[in-house]
Parts: sequence; structure tokens; C-alpha cells
Amino acid sequence: DWRGNYILSSQVWTTARDLARFGQLYLQDGVWEGRRLLPEGWRDYVTAPSGPQPPTGDFGYGATFWLMNRSEGVPVDAFAAFGNRGQYVVIVPSRDIVIVRRGEDPAGKPFDVAAFARAVLESLD
Repeated sequence: DWRGNYILSSQVWTTARDLARFGQLYLQDGVWEGRRLLPEGWRDYVTAPSGPQPPTGDFGYGATFWLMNRSEGVPVDAFAAFGNRGQYVVIVPSRDIVIVRRGEDPAGKPFDVAAFARAVLESLD
């Protein structure tokens, strides 16, 4: 919480670097420093559409990840973890990149993660 106490029911205390490493693990299909930590093909599993998909919007459902295959201007293989209070990890295998965003608008203005990912990718072209 804001006082520095850990809330173990649903929160994870992370830095941008932690989130980037998490994304990198998925980018590398579960291999870290030459050692397999997740089952082979796990990335394929979490990025496959899971259950009924939302009829509209920029995102679909995978297994615990959001699929960005409907997000305009973002590669169809992009997928993301959306966290609490403006934390996002976007993994784009075709571009070999992990994009991290940490932040929260105190006014509660919604953040467009698809537009952010698109802008980051365009800046790298």
C-alpha cells in the first residue's frame, strides 16, 4: 500500500525493471539465461484466444493475458499484462520488444495502452 506495507491478497510490488524482466521471460518463450522456466510453448498457450471473445474493442482474451490483435497499428502478435494503477507490460514477439509503462493519472483519466504501444513502435521505425 502507499505506506509500504505489502498486501498479499492481490498486489505485487514491482519496479519497471521487474515488469520488463517478466515481459522478457514471455518474449523468450519461458527461457531465462539459457534455462527453461516455463513449459515449452507456454507463450503460444497464453496468447491463444481463450473462451468467448469481446465482440468489440481493441483487446481479446488469452490465458491470463490480453491479446492486442485487434489494436490498430499494433502487430497482431502483441499481447499484454494490464496491472493495477496504470501498470502495463506489452510483449511484441515480431518486433523482439517489451514495452513497460508504470503510472497513474491522479484525475483518473483512462490510459490508451494501444496508442502508447503504437507510438513507441513507430518511434523505433
